[in-house]
Amino acid sequence: MLRKRLFAVVIALAVVFCCSGCKKDSPGADEPVKTEAEYKAEAEEQINEENMQAELDKLEESIEQDLAQEQ
Repeated sequence: MLRKRLFAVVIALAVVFCCSGCKKDSPGADEPVKTEAEYKAEAEEQINEENMQAELDKLEESIEQDLAQEQ
């Protein structure tokens, strides 16, 4: 008798947890996502012949930092 009642409680808890699921709204879901064309247009505005080497140096430094953090 106790075993049946315990089994019923466990099943009921499992059903409650399964039915509750995940939250419907995830953080950042309402933020618009940029397209490839938008990223390209933005880069063309920000990077020119005068600052091209400086921008490349920033990217290389960022990549090196990321690699150092992974190790």
